[in-house]
Amino acid sequence: MAKIPQEAQDLFNQVSDVVFATSRTDGQPNCCIVAMKKIIDDETIYLSDQFFKKTLANVVDNPKVCVIWWGEGGAFEIYGTATYVDEGPEFEEQAAWVNAAFEGMGMPIAAKGGCYVKVDEVYTSSPGPMAGDKIA
Repeated sequence: MAKIPQEAQDLFNQVSDVVFATSRTDGQPNCCIVAMKKIIDDETIYLSDQFFKKTLANVVDNPKVCVIWWGEGGAFEIYGTATYVDEGPEFEEQAAWVNAAFEGMGMPIAAKGGCYVKVDEVYTSSPGPMAGDKIA
C-alpha cells in the first residue's frame, strides 16, 4: 500500500472534481467526473456514486482503477484497487456526508453507493522533467 503525499492530498481537497478511470476486463476504458470525494486516510480515498453506470459495472468486473486530478498545485494520478459499498456502516457514514451536502445545495440527489480506493501507487503528472514519475 502506498501513501498519498501531503501535497497531493492538499490539491485533492482543493479541486472541485477528479477523473475516475475504470476498465472492463476486456480493456474497454471508461472515465467519469466525480465531485463528491474525500480522503479517508493517507492510503484511501472515497468516491461517491450518484450516477455510476458503466463505472460501477467496470469496478465489479475489474477493481483496478485510476484517479486523476490537477490544479494550481500540480497534477497527480493514483492507481489503486476499488471496493464498492452500498450498505453497512462504511456506506452509511459516507452517505450521510454526501446527502447533507446535496441537501445544502438544494439538490434532490442521494448517494447510491461509493468506492473506497486503496492506493497502490501515486504518480506526478505535473509538466516538467518529473512528469510521469512514481512518487509513492
